[in-house]
Amino acid sequence: MSSKTPAVLHVSADDSGTLSLDVGADRLIAPSRLLHVEIDRHRVERLVDPSIHDSAAGTVVTGRLEGTGLDARWSATPLGEGVWEFGLELTNAGASTLAITRMDPLAAHLDGGRWSTLAFDSAWGDEWRPVTGTTDYHHRLGTRSGRSSHGMSPWFGLERAGAGVVVSPAWSGNWHIDLDEGTRVSAGVSTWQLVVELAPGETVSAPRVVLAVGSTRDAAARALTTAAGAIIPRSVASERLDVEWNHWWPYEDVEVTEGVIADNAMIATDLGIRVVTVDAGWFGPADPDTYWGDYRGDWDLVNTARFPSGLGALGDSIRAAGARPGIWEEAEAVGSKARLRREHPELMALAVDGRRHDPSYGVGSQSLDPEDPAFLGYVCLGSPAAREFVLESMSRVVTETGAEWVKLDFNVDPDAGCSRTDHGHGAGDGLLRHYEGLYAVLDEFRARHPEVVLEACSSGGLRIDLGLARHVHCFFLSDPDYTEHALQVLWGASLLLPPVSILHWSWSQWRGDHPASQLDFAALTDEQFATTLRAAMLHRFGVSLRLPALRESHFEVLRAHVALYTGTIADLVREGALHRLTDQPRRGGLGERAPAFQLSSGDRQVIAQFVLPGGAAPVAVRPDLDPAREYRVTDLASGAELALGPDGIPLDDKNGTVTSWLLLVEVQ
Repeated sequence: MSSKTPAVLHVSADDSGTLSLDVGADRLIAPSRLLHVEIDRHRVERLVDPSIHDSAAGTVVTGRLEGTGLDARWSATPLGEGVWEFGLELTNAGASTLAITRMDPLAAHLDGGRWSTLAFDSAWGDEWRPVTGTTDYHHRLGTRSGRSSHGMSPWFGLERAGAGVVVSPAWSGNWHIDLDEGTRVSAGVSTWQLVVELAPGETVSAPRVVLAVGSTRDAAARALTTAAGAIIPRSVASERLDVEWNHWWPYEDVEVTEGVIADNAMIATDLGIRVVTVDAGWFGPADPDTYWGDYRGDWDLVNTARFPSGLGALGDSIRAAGARPGIWEEAEAVGSKARLRREHPELMALAVDGRRHDPSYGVGSQSLDPEDPAFLGYVCLGSPAAREFVLESMSRVVTETGAEWVKLDFNVDPDAGCSRTDHGHGAGDGLLRHYEGLYAVLDEFRARHPEVVLEACSSGGLRIDLGLARHVHCFFLSDPDYTEHALQVLWGASLLLPPVSILHWSWSQWRGDHPASQLDFAALTDEQFATTLRAAMLHRFGVSLRLPALRESHFEVLRAHVALYTGTIADLVREGALHRLTDQPRRGGLGERAPAFQLSSGDRQVIAQFVLPGGAAPVAVRPDLDPAREYRVTDLASGAELALGPDGIPLDDKNGTVTSWLLLVEVQ
């Protein structure tokens, strides 16, 4: 299959509506039903007298589901070459309420025999762990934690000779991808605990699913990330790609004070860092010993034991240093000790049906209440009052601090969501309505504050998906940031997101006790310290370091790399694509030990090569370049020009002391 051969999606009215997909003479999807719907757990998928409308905006099929009073509107919207987003709306045109228990906008049969498969398990500090297989057996992928990438990442890749397919549910809550009968793929919102009670005249929109195809699985992923780059929000502020400093790992909510922020802000500005973000620890009672998780939701309270001058003065001190202030907020969450919980019980998400979390994953919620198992730890955004509360709290904090960056965290596993019925949703669709509400709140927030950068975080990287990608500027990849782990999660995340949508810090000075993240910074050579920085420079760049504690030589290394990022690399991140030149590096000394990546934009490329513990320095790096063109190669660390030969770019390991290279490759 040539990369220049167009992929053609065929939708036919024959046999009640079918879908097929061809690339040239190669059929990837055999004629298949368009969708998979269940009413009260009974499967219906045949459309009666379907009507098809094609336009530049895509294909829309409408029809009545056979034997029901349910009208369906199915759509396939092209997002880019070889990429489509499938949607499904269901309207109850009958006289009685219908219980919708499944609504998959993608239900397709793969063609061409046996395919290899790739998926990724995901947990805190263990994101993007690969799971390989084949279509010889059934697959049941998905999450039941209530967060899109706590359990698994919403990405499934398949490959056979000459063809690759990627399926990605564009949804921030529970989702599923089922592979049955060796080739039948169906995907959508998770059916676990889902019941949408659809009254006569009501319509429900199913979460969307994105399908990408290419000549290989990697080519399909490239098409997907290119399409994702076209749908994410853009603004002048987000396009600046400011380097960010955040206080969290060196100070947490134990050692942070307004003095610590002011001191680091002055140094950050001197280094060329333009955003200073105050993470958790700024809110709650005036007590230096409070735990941040307990008081989430009380965003009108400032912990004056740590920040006696208040939020306004905090923002002023950061601006006085010459930086833009940022602020952390977990706007949906409610701590067990929060005043909000006592004063506004009507906003709380509750599992009033006695349901318990699915035991297939480790519950990651912060600060739940063992005395009240119904308390889920967040405000239900299915409720109009809760949506107003979250929107106003975010706006108030931003206005008071003058923040130009919001780190929007979510350290809660909603499970199947709120099951109370006084929020405007039913007992079985609380999670669906929560995420619809979250998307609406974020869109309204961006309309009110168009020059505030929204960074999505969820216990690190546990809510990363193409649904939320339409509403935020970037995602934080993972809490741990040690280099081996950072490159593993970058390898995986770059199959789903473009570099401009990714943020991760370089290896931080952790004050916590996570063993893998401990590092003796005083013992690092300048080269080793530079490698920790370079591992975070192929996307949005940030650091969480005790800047006053850096030794002079590290200080200058950081200054040089901030300038390098701002002056050269950021331009490629803004519109570029990240390609993986090697297999995936893995935590624990596993996987590729000399990983390489290629950041490409137009005629310019940055090649990054790393040597991880246990790995040997390669003699050359082999970028993906046009053999018909001539290139100039520059070592960005030394400024030296390097040769480009038939075996790639030779690398000098300087007697085994070099642990990373950054090379600029430009067309001559």
